[in-house]
Amino acid sequence: MFTTDDLKRSTAKFDEVLAKRARPRDPSDSPVAYQSLSVIKRISKAKFPVYLTSSKVDKQNYAMKIFTHKGEKPHPYFKNEIRFASLKHPNVIDIVHYENEKETLEKGELKKVSYILMEYAPYGDFFDFVVKHREEIDEKLARTYFRQLIDGIEYLHESGVAHLDLKPENLLLGADFNLKICDFDLSHVYGDAKILSRGTRYYRGPEFFKSGSSDPQLKIPFTADIYSAGVILFILKSGGIYPHSEDSELEGINLTDLLYRNKAEFWMKHCQIQERKPSFFDRDFKELFNNMIKFNPQDRWTLRDIKKSRWYNGPIYTPAELQKKMKKLLKG
Repeated sequence: MFTTDDLKRSTAKFDEVLAKRARPRDPSDSPVAYQSLSVIKRISKAKFPVYLTSSKVDKQNYAMKIFTHKGEKPHPYFKNEIRFASLKHPNVIDIVHYENEKETLEKGELKKVSYILMEYAPYGDFFDFVVKHREEIDEKLARTYFRQLIDGIEYLHESGVAHLDLKPENLLLGADFNLKICDFDLSHVYGDAKILSRGTRYYRGPEFFKSGSSDPQLKIPFTADIYSAGVILFILKSGGIYPHSEDSELEGINLTDLLYRNKAEFWMKHCQIQERKPSFFDRDFKELFNNMIKFNPQDRWTLRDIKKSRWYNGPIYTPAELQKKMKKLLKG
């Protein structure tokens, strides 16, 4: 596994090692070219490491996602993710540059890697944000970010893309304090022969984890994003508490089973777990959540349905108000 020190040494010694092997240096002086970047630190411990880098040319920071080659070939997840480099939306992370075959040092030996360079989101991901600020995320802020999430998903779906692994860890806080959907290495394009993703535990729909359910490859995958967005909605509202834990039990109760068998009891149980008054989950919120996480994917609300819902159309922060609130929250 690469470490920050490995990449720093790689940056420093790259030209020297290649010269000894009589390999010419890439003449490009682009600010995002491999040799123009200096590694600062590792910023993600996900399956593919992500590093904060700085360009020596334009002095800008970028996030570099590293894929180690499998044999002589680029990693298949790299090949999948670069298909989404053309996506451009305020709520989707921007892929700035990528290269599919570079040599870097790992423990003193040259190894082939591929990398993707993305815009840097300096305020981390929504998992950390919710954990640190769970008591300060009011309903207006939850709704503001939920609407940004839906805007991003709508753009993806209109582009024929199903993300298939939506979760707070894959939602970043950009420099403008806006939500950015990231990590497309398992995403699906309409017409693909195979679905690569099986989602992430607790965020994926029943079609991906319920025994006896149909093979998810036979399903239209876009509805899976609706389910995941519903779970994220619940987490934003509840300050980091999951609506259920798939088929695991909590205090002797299977919340997933309860969700589909007796919704009134499901909501009552959550009020007890969260020590909330019944009014905390109001009728409009429950209507939206219940319809986004329907057991049958074809019964789930569409994006159009979601955008027509009463809870969705409640008050949100203006861009200026959001900037002011988030600066205050993150400063604290």
